[in-house]
Amino acid sequence: MQKREADPDGWYRFGNEKSLYLKSVKQLADFVGASPDNLVLVENASTGTNTALRSIQLAAGDKVLVTSYTFDAVLMNVKVLLDEIPGLEKVQLELTFPIQSEQDIILQYETVISANPGIKVAILDHLTSQSAIRMPLKPLIDLCHSKGILALVDGAHAPGHLHLNLEELGADFYVGNIHKWLFAPRGCALMWVHPRHHDNTNPLVVSHNHMQKTLVDRFVPSATRDNSAYLVVPAALEFHHALGGLGVIQVRNSDLATAASKMLSEAWGSEEYPIPLDLRAPFMAMVAMPQVFQDHFPPDEDSCNKLMKRMHEKGIFLCVTNVDGKLWARLSVHVWNSMEDFIVVRDTVLEMAKEVPSVVNGGLV
Repeated sequence: MQKREADPDGWYRFGNEKSLYLKSVKQLADFVGASPDNLVLVENASTGTNTALRSIQLAAGDKVLVTSYTFDAVLMNVKVLLDEIPGLEKVQLELTFPIQSEQDIILQYETVISANPGIKVAILDHLTSQSAIRMPLKPLIDLCHSKGILALVDGAHAPGHLHLNLEELGADFYVGNIHKWLFAPRGCALMWVHPRHHDNTNPLVVSHNHMQKTLVDRFVPSATRDNSAYLVVPAALEFHHALGGLGVIQVRNSDLATAASKMLSEAWGSEEYPIPLDLRAPFMAMVAMPQVFQDHFPPDEDSCNKLMKRMHEKGIFLCVTNVDGKLWARLSVHVWNSMEDFIVVRDTVLEMAKEVPSVVNGGLV
């Protein structure tokens, strides 16, 4: 930032920023198993998903496949496209339980695809945000391609969380945040684009680089804004490696997530989310909220927001989600968390549980 402000003309006009941007792309590409020619940086996963959907050139008669766990911002993007393109349809897979293995998920996709000819693109989660499920991504991509369906992957939680090889995955588009688990400042995400889609993929904002021939050159920032989050990706990767790298971080975080989930479910007299361990997001866990909350709060977004706001007032933040007709606490564990943090969560929720009957018709509700 000091270099930019000391010489803004040199920074923006003569390529200082571009060289740093390309350095970030190259190092990030190495980290996620991608060719740097296929990778660009965008502000967040929602921007990447929006960009990809508008690059596919959807038309009347096409269908977009989503699921009951697709992120709300992505669903809103699809809704806008439905409003803009008469005859475009949305197909929603309602993922049902029990799920004993990844094959149960794949079979549900096979069923909905067979019942809905004309699907143009499937929006696939890598790690679901609402329910912290690790989806069987490669088999789902292969299934889509076998049916002539494009695969757009929302991998918002994946970089820095899972080992990635984007070239081997072979999706049509893959988006993922760098600021979520990989230590970059907020406002930094990747978008991987299969070479067959390069010519049709452009930034959402038309600017100076719009007519450039290559994908990467079109996405090089060309306006006078603060792009620092893109430029410090090498520093974020260096910090990640200094902590021991993904293997070490995965073991540490997943062990804590498992232990915290068990501790909370026992203390609250509730349950952990009923999915096999190999389908759980390594750094996340789902624990049902205590029964008193289930009894007094409908499982909807409004209840989740009220409970999260009340916890924030008490000095903590805990993500509360509504999944399958129930309220759940979604735990997120990173290197700065310890079991002591989740003990505070445990005690705060138990304290709130005692308050519920007396305030259910008051300020909390």
